[in-house]
Amino acid sequence: MFCITAGNAIGRHRSVSNEVYREQSFSKAARNLYISQPSLSATIKKLEKELGLTIFDRSSVPVRLTEAGEIYLETVKKILNLESELEVRLQNYSGLKAGTIRLGAPHFFASFLLSTMISAFSAKYPGIQIHLDETNTPELQERVLNARTDLIVDSCDFDETLFTSYPLMEEHMLLAVPAGYPINSRLASYRLSPRDIRENVHLRESCPAVSPAAFRKLPFLMLRHGHITHDFAVGLFRKYRFSPKIAMYLDQLMTCYNLAAQQMGASFVSDTVVKLTKTDADVFLYQIDDPKASRLIYLAHKKSRWIPRVVQEFIAVSQTLFPFPAAQKIAQASEPHGPHDGVSP
Repeated sequence: MFCITAGNAIGRHRSVSNEVYREQSFSKAARNLYISQPSLSATIKKLEKELGLTIFDRSSVPVRLTEAGEIYLETVKKILNLESELEVRLQNYSGLKAGTIRLGAPHFFASFLLSTMISAFSAKYPGIQIHLDETNTPELQERVLNARTDLIVDSCDFDETLFTSYPLMEEHMLLAVPAGYPINSRLASYRLSPRDIRENVHLRESCPAVSPAAFRKLPFLMLRHGHITHDFAVGLFRKYRFSPKIAMYLDQLMTCYNLAAQQMGASFVSDTVVKLTKTDADVFLYQIDDPKASRLIYLAHKKSRWIPRVVQEFIAVSQTLFPFPAAQKIAQASEPHGPHDGVSP
């Protein structure tokens, strides 16, 4: 009796129980699954009734598994992994006429880079359903490592023991300073206009760079912790030994740039942001004299012997849009050995 009902319960409710376990919270799990908390709680109660066991200890904060719950979830995770692998393998044999790919990126890259890739990929493979998650770098990496996201776009340094990454393009970090700030007069020989950035003046060898320490007295607009640009800025502050006044913490790089144009403070921005802004913001831009001011934007997935064909194809399509110098080598590495098999990177 127990074995039969347990099998049925696992089949219907494993994804819900796994999400509660992962988040250690009923409310967070419900939000992630786009259902109400009462509905999720009812699902878990029904599951526990069918099993004849209590899975979660609700008296603890955060929610914890009972001993029986640990046994149950250990099996559920194995089943979910097998289901995911089965789905991907069947996609490979379908000629990508159907299937799913789960993508992720920080908000800015999702809006201005990944959206272009998705459009091109969907035009070639209209039967593939695409799921997109927009969040910060730590959450994206956690999702990839836990097989909840297939492929992400980001500019962080990926751990080569955990991820396989493919460079798409290089971008350069600049400092946007409100045009009305007096420091611009003192640094007139260094300052650049948004038009200069769009014309790649900052990439010329003759273009001078400025030490971040020159701006130590300015108020700064900062992205919150969890964003790569936040880590970049904090690293520079530490390296050059100053702690600027923080005028505001924000979530979007484009918002930082727009507020700098409104004279609210200086902000680190990428040349990608400046180039994608059609109108000239009321700022001057400065090239930063630091080796970390240049960074690569990557596509990345979990390191594995076997790469799903849908992931290979998304990478290949993206590389045609962003022909980074290393793209030829990457494209060759992504080609399957057989008509439907995945390969090692």
